[in-house]
Amino acid sequence: MTGEIRTQRACRRRSTPTFLFADLVGYTALTEALGDAAAADLAREFRRTMCALSRDHGARQVKSMGDGVMIWIADAGDAVSLAAQALERVGARPDLLPVRIGVHTGPAVRRGSDWYGSGVNVAARLADETRPNEALVSEATWALARCEFTKPVDKPRELVLRGLDRRVAAWRLA
Repeated sequence: MTGEIRTQRACRRRSTPTFLFADLVGYTALTEALGDAAAADLAREFRRTMCALSRDHGARQVKSMGDGVMIWIADAGDAVSLAAQALERVGARPDLLPVRIGVHTGPAVRRGSDWYGSGVNVAARLADETRPNEALVSEATWALARCEFTKPVDKPRELVLRGLDRRVAAWRLA
């Protein structure tokens, strides 16, 4: 019983921020094929959808960069839930492109309205490694979220991420 209580408490720790990066797959090609205006409209709808999902999960969209968004979340379980819902709500929409998502809980510092640090960098690099309609969740995030998340995940992958001198274990949501 004591072990279960400790696990539940560990899963609810919120002192370290979680970051989620999401972007659309094929956006540059779409811009070339349909033009800037159509691509901008699509990116705007993606950002609107991600902003609504963020609010639903107690998260805040820090910034958007063309077809990508950076989201801050206080709770790792909410971050994994947000990633799963984004895969369902964005990835399944015929009017949007496939999405790819990276999620990591780690240290960062806030300067003004933006965040900087290794927690941000790892989340962004995980997003770079995903396939269409896939999310990669770091070991640090999964350790805090696994108690609350009931959807199946694959075995973790050990990844070498650009700019890091260590491997990062990540679980795949699809």
